[in-house]
Amino acid sequence: MQQNFDGDSLANAMMGNGLREEISKNKNRENYNSNKYSSGKPNNSGKNRNYNHGNFNKNHNNQNRNHQTSRYVGAPYNFVPFTSHVYEYPENKQLWHDDVSKELLTGEIEYEIIANTPIIIDDGKGNFYKTAYGTYAIPGSTVRGLVRNNVQILGLSSFSNDIDNYALMYRNVASGSDKERYDVILGSDQIPIENGDKVQKIGVLKNVKAGYIVNENGTYKIYQTVVDSINKDYGQMNYYTLSERKVIHEYLDTDDKKNFPYGFFIRNGKSIMQHTFKQRFEEKKIKGHYIGDRNKDYRPYFYPVSYEIANLKNVQAVGDPNQYSNSGFVISSGAMNEKKVIYIIPKIDKTKEAIHIPAKDVLSFKIDFEKKKNTLKRSKNIDFFNLPKEGEVKPVFYIQPDMDRLYFGFTPSLRLFYDHDIRYGLPVEHQKQVLDYSSAIFGYSADKKSFKSKVSFLDAETVEPPTKLDDNQVILEEPKPTSYLDYLIQDDEKKTFTYNSQDMRLRGIKQYWLHDKAHPQAVDENKKAVTIEFCPLKEGVRFTGKIRYKNLSPDELGLLLWGIQLEKGKSRMNIGKAKSFGYGNITMNIKSVKKLDKDKAYALDDLELNPFTEINVEEMIQKYKDHINRYLGSIQVDDLPSIRNFFLMKNQEVMPDEAAIQYMSINRKEYQNRKQPLKSIEDTICKIGQDNTNG
Repeated sequence: MQQNFDGDSLANAMMGNGLREEISKNKNRENYNSNKYSSGKPNNSGKNRNYNHGNFNKNHNNQNRNHQTSRYVGAPYNFVPFTSHVYEYPENKQLWHDDVSKELLTGEIEYEIIANTPIIIDDGKGNFYKTAYGTYAIPGSTVRGLVRNNVQILGLSSFSNDIDNYALMYRNVASGSDKERYDVILGSDQIPIENGDKVQKIGVLKNVKAGYIVNENGTYKIYQTVVDSINKDYGQMNYYTLSERKVIHEYLDTDDKKNFPYGFFIRNGKSIMQHTFKQRFEEKKIKGHYIGDRNKDYRPYFYPVSYEIANLKNVQAVGDPNQYSNSGFVISSGAMNEKKVIYIIPKIDKTKEAIHIPAKDVLSFKIDFEKKKNTLKRSKNIDFFNLPKEGEVKPVFYIQPDMDRLYFGFTPSLRLFYDHDIRYGLPVEHQKQVLDYSSAIFGYSADKKSFKSKVSFLDAETVEPPTKLDDNQVILEEPKPTSYLDYLIQDDEKKTFTYNSQDMRLRGIKQYWLHDKAHPQAVDENKKAVTIEFCPLKEGVRFTGKIRYKNLSPDELGLLLWGIQLEKGKSRMNIGKAKSFGYGNITMNIKSVKKLDKDKAYALDDLELNPFTEINVEEMIQKYKDHINRYLGSIQVDDLPSIRNFFLMKNQEVMPDEAAIQYMSINRKEYQNRKQPLKSIEDTICKIGQDNTNG
């Protein structure tokens, strides 16, 4: 889900469609020491924290990416560790909206936002958002999201309600920590077959079956086929494979092209396969694969066909329905650069018992699909990878390891659900759904009751006509939460933690590093499908907005003001789109804070036209700190690892070199070859002068 605010936390990265299930607790995990969820130790030096700015010279030769080929490990984001202290807001302190109390504060906050780099708050069409009156503005909802995320961290709030409880998906066909497990689940095996005088081995996925997925009144089920297994040596495999190389070679070798047995794959004289019929596959082998003449018009497909089989498993012909003796579907999935296989699935058999897909697996699949949409644009047929519409029937591959879980997808090399849902990795303190500062101020909706927000955010509009820049381009591809070396704590040199690990733990709240300037990209033609274009406003543009608050306690108002201002004169934030490329670096200043004087406002003997008085911002913030420090006892809120790391990421003066906070390159194999997890915030800042290697 694309968010237009700086609060792009782990919660934002993982949010789906609002599932709020109570996660099952594992007793062994409840005994973890809460300080294991934090990176680093409390700094007892209090506010006198100094970093050697000499280490942050922007001209480090040893940070040059050209000298780090396939060794660089970094990202334009990092994770503020979860606090081990979750402040539970006293229920008896909560005042309902129809109550009036002289002790509580009601009033208005006026703030200013200054863009330090070009900024884009997308209106959905690549242009900057405008109000109904045509004024450039940052929507109040966007500012609200930014401030709320800050308040959650500074207010020691729980993140339970911000992370949906679903399972991520993964595929390990080449390498990775779960490669062996992946192969076992799919039943990956090498089967010997006779080829003339020689015996060859072919790869088979013995546990993967084919069937047909249908949507019947919103319920998804899989119908089996008329074939249970094509050969006992192949396990449960009940579908047939056909090599594009075989089809193309036979076409080029035959003189009778009119009666070519695989004529189905030629439409209007053109190939519908990934490769064309214009030339043979090159005989130059690359890791056992063959390169062919690419069909630029290829798109994933499935069609009804008829076919002929020889020796129980070999596809001898594929044609239109009723042309040959067997009927079923042909399916060809996403494009591959090398070897390509087509699958023939026997016809549906509705006399056999249908397999119902568990609702949690359907939800996880839907969320995964939504998150992949940008990448799937390349396929030219996004719907191929989606669940069927009502009444639609689609060929599908699946594994049913038990009655509570079902893996399914549109290629035999299935993406599997991880064993543990995301919320499983939260610290125990954050798994409880509690009333905290964030929900007390911004409102909440629970099963039995809800509470309206005590704050409302107006749009922040431009002060004067801004300068609009020309179109900028960036590729919004990045590692997702499935990148466990980034998103999960890796604190054991002998073990890599994934979402299958019994003791896996989330790293924290995702935040983007600050950049001195924006970095638009020169995009190759083949990347156009995953490229976004937008027209940002030039740096220097100013916005002013207001926040109205009602019935806040002094500590609540102090926390809200701290969440707006952060460290005055030092802190910056990110907002809007393309934060990872340096856009939306802002400074947010409080211009004034007024509170309603209830005695003046409701006096019957005198008409008061301005019943407001000014509030001292720093004094009010200190009221919150004094309150929360009494709760913490032995440690000050400023010295908590979560707070300290949060402010490090908001301090422009200590930002790492640009070379250390870019995305890892796929072309240079940095991402694929990595073994080292993402460094912590403090390590990224303090060890910037050291080599970032895979060790």
